[in-house]
Amino acid sequence: MKLEETNNLEDQIEHYLKVVGSNPQDIWSLIRLGYTYTRANKFAEAVHAYKKALEVDPTMYFAHYGLGYSYMKSRKTDLAVDCFKKALENNPNYVQALYRLGYIACEQQRYNDAITYLTRLTELEQKHAKGYFCLGKAYNALEKWDEAIESLKNAISLNPGFEFAWYQLSLSYSGKKQFNKAIETLEKVAGINPKLEYVYDQMGRIYLKTGKTGEAVEMHKKAVETAPKLAYLWKNLGVAYLRNRMYWEAVASLNKSLDINKSNGTAHYYLGCSYKNLGEDKLCIKHLKETLRLLPNHQKARSMLESFGEHVEPAENKEQDKLFEKLEILRDKWKENTP
Repeated sequence: MKLEETNNLEDQIEHYLKVVGSNPQDIWSLIRLGYTYTRANKFAEAVHAYKKALEVDPTMYFAHYGLGYSYMKSRKTDLAVDCFKKALENNPNYVQALYRLGYIACEQQRYNDAITYLTRLTELEQKHAKGYFCLGKAYNALEKWDEAIESLKNAISLNPGFEFAWYQLSLSYSGKKQFNKAIETLEKVAGINPKLEYVYDQMGRIYLKTGKTGEAVEMHKKAVETAPKLAYLWKNLGVAYLRNRMYWEAVASLNKSLDINKSNGTAHYYLGCSYKNLGEDKLCIKHLKETLRLLPNHQKARSMLESFGEHVEPAENKEQDKLFEKLEILRDKWKENTP
C-alpha cells in the first residue's frame, strides 16, 4: 500500500472515530469505520467497529458481512462462516455473502455446499465471473465435467483473461479425455500468463499420457525453466526423459530433484528405473532400496528388487503403509485434476 493511500486511510479512520465518538448510535459511520479498518489491514479494530454496529442493529447484514470478512482475513474461518450465514439470514439475496460461503466451502473441499451457494449466486448475479469460476472448480472436483465446462465458459465469457478459469477448463477437458482441447486451452493460459509453471507441467503430463514423449520433454523443460527450485518439476522432467529413452538426461533431472528434496521416494524409484535401463544394476538397487525406505509399500520397487534376487524385508510401519496407499489412491483419482 502506498504511503499516500495509507495516510488517506488514517485520515478517514480519524474522521469516523470522531463521528462515532460524538454519536455512538451512528450505525453507518460504524460500518464505514469497520470498512476503512479492513482496507488498512487493521482487522482486530474492524471487528470491534462491526460489533459496535451490530449492537445498534443486530439485523444489519452489511455489518455481519463486514465482520465475517474481517474474521476471514484474520484466518478465523469458522467465525467468518457464521457471520456470512447471519448476513444471509437477514438478506437471503446478498450476493457477496453467497460468494464468500461458496468460496470457503470450495477451499474446504465441501463441494456440494459450494455448488449450492454458488448456483444461487449465479442465479442472482449472472455477471459474477469469480462465482462461475468457483462453481466450475467445485464441479471439476466432483468430476462433473459437463457442468464444470458450462460454468467455466461463463466465467471466461465475462473475463476472457481469467487465466485460472482457462486452467480449470483444461482440467474439465482432460477429465472427458478430450486431450487436444485440453492442450489448446492450456496454450491459452500460457499466452495470458507465461510464468505459470504448472501449466507447462500439465501439458507435459497430457503429452506423456497420449504417447507424445518428445513434446512432453519440451513442456517439462519449460516448467523447470519457469520454476527451477521445485523438486516435483525436475522429477516430472526426469520421468519424461525416461519414457523418451533419454536415460542419462533422466538421471541428471532426477538427481536435481533429489538435490532439492532428498526425501522424494518416487524420484528414487524412477532414478532406479533409469539406471536399470543403463545397465547400472548396483546403482539401480541402491535407489530402489531408498525408495522402500521412504515408501515401504511401493510394490513396483519391491518387485524390481526381488527380480534382482535381493532379500526385501516386509514393511513394518503399518501407518506409513496406509498413508502411502491413501496417497496412491488420491493420486490416481486426481491425476487429471491437479497441477
